[in-house]
Amino acid sequence: MEKQKITDFAEKVMDKFNLPSLGFGVYHKNESYSHVYGDANEDSLYPLASISKSFLATAICQLADEGKISLDDPLKKYWPDFKMVDKYVEDHLTFRDALSHQSGLPAHDLMRFTNMNKHDLSLKEKAEHVGYLQPNHELRVKMQYSNLVYAVATYVMEQAIGQDYGSYEREHLLKPLHMNDTYINHNEAPRDRIPKPYIRDNDVTEEVPFIAPGKVGGASSMLATISDLLTWAEFQLKTQKSTKDEVTAQRYLPQSIMLPNRPYGGANFGAYGLGMMMEDYRGHKYFYHSGSYIGYCSFLGFVPDLDLAFVFTTNMDSTDSIFALGYQTIDETLGIHDTDWADKVSKIMADKNRAREDNIAKLKGPSPKAVKATAELLGDYQNPGYGLVTLCDENGELKATIGKWNYPVIENADGKMFIEERLYQHGLIPITLGKEKIALQSDPALKEPTEFTKVK
Repeated sequence: MEKQKITDFAEKVMDKFNLPSLGFGVYHKNESYSHVYGDANEDSLYPLASISKSFLATAICQLADEGKISLDDPLKKYWPDFKMVDKYVEDHLTFRDALSHQSGLPAHDLMRFTNMNKHDLSLKEKAEHVGYLQPNHELRVKMQYSNLVYAVATYVMEQAIGQDYGSYEREHLLKPLHMNDTYINHNEAPRDRIPKPYIRDNDVTEEVPFIAPGKVGGASSMLATISDLLTWAEFQLKTQKSTKDEVTAQRYLPQSIMLPNRPYGGANFGAYGLGMMMEDYRGHKYFYHSGSYIGYCSFLGFVPDLDLAFVFTTNMDSTDSIFALGYQTIDETLGIHDTDWADKVSKIMADKNRAREDNIAKLKGPSPKAVKATAELLGDYQNPGYGLVTLCDENGELKATIGKWNYPVIENADGKMFIEERLYQHGLIPITLGKEKIALQSDPALKEPTEFTKVK
């Protein structure tokens, strides 16, 4: 892909998707190019979010190939105190299950933020809290993406080898690849090199405070420059093509079915390996992993048939621009020019966002009102898995503190109440206020709401 074409396409994507900055890296047949466009530079450190999972899965598979652990041993073998609500899962959940998202737990992502209210939990504490989360399926029945189970896998890996996972990754992955501008978590990284985060909500771009993902281990903690991330993508490409290590090779084989869930791309199949997604595109096997967190998105992809790898980073929240960039890069390599991916995906996402806002408006009704803050409602409410939700008074109106942010509690004409949470999930969380208890529909995949009891 010619440098000028990369520049032209990068600028078009930034305009179409309102991106403050864009890192773009491509490797093709022993040639590499990377550049950062917009309000950032080559030294900028972008949060990788869920691309961090590919590092953890690589490390665990290395250890398995060395015989230090087994992918198919129960996690309880390495961490005897491991607990889950479903006792069968507690006794049988393995690294393979965890790394392929087949634990039986839905995402429970809200728990990552409610557990930040007073102080951030340690990795061990977060892994212990996962033991109280309700499942919605049996073990190995369905692929359900889970940051939290990856956090558990990280802690169990540490117990198995007696070493901090970050130390292991620096020694066995980052150092051999000369990835000197990659950091395990934000505490290690120079803050002035991290681009400011932005979200785009209801057609408005807004800068937001930097909120660290917390101690979730290998689920989503890492940061890197665009050139370091390209080095990692090239390593993944070459490993997939040439590895003779039995367990490492399984990273790139389907472990769980992942139905194609994007309204574009035309994939006939989708699967999750071990820290790696895969689908078909124009007759080629396409491996990738995306990452999204408050104010940032990242992407890693590679196509072995074409000896092609590419990476993208941006300081914009929840943008599908990264998928458009991937498809366009493959098309350019194939010499196919029948689709303007920036235009196609931006239109589809505009329709999707309008539908989301229409649904929010329908739930709120024509005349929603703020819920009045009364003394008996105020205070901390606790759940053993989710931690705390705090109800507080802000100018007489009830607000719910989730993580580091206060969100309004509103009521529609039918008396239904919602927390209007626009920062991470961009939606409404149903809430019921009771005597000494509140209930949140914490995860849409759960049949029952999650109860929080008032702290005395």
